[in-house]
Amino acid sequence: MPKTDMLIAVGIEAFILGYPFGIGVSTLPVWKRASIASEPYVFAKGRPYFFVDTASREGMSGSPVILRTWGGYHTPEGGQITTSGSATRFIGIYSGRIGGKDELQAQLGMVWHAGLVDVIVKDGRPPLRIT
Repeated sequence: MPKTDMLIAVGIEAFILGYPFGIGVSTLPVWKRASIASEPYVFAKGRPYFFVDTASREGMSGSPVILRTWGGYHTPEGGQITTSGSATRFIGIYSGRIGGKDELQAQLGMVWHAGLVDVIVKDGRPPLRIT
């Protein structure tokens, strides 16, 4: 997957690739649709995560979250890139949901930023403080 400079913003569609209830197709994950539900760079309680609106289930925690578009995408600088196929950007790791005591109630999922993964791999631990 080539890295893109695809815009991450509220309302953009994302996908969580995982195994809800342990279900997949052969060894391939299920793609759960989500929409970015909070400002992705305004950290909740000083933590580098943002919320997605999705009906997730057990087995999704730890799943990669991606943006996937076909035909083009917008950049953070306001530009637009046209592609002949799809463009993909890894944006984070899904870590569970809040709200919704049952499957009919509203729930939000938490996505930890992709940049945090880079820091953990480089330093061997999460940062002590996020500014």
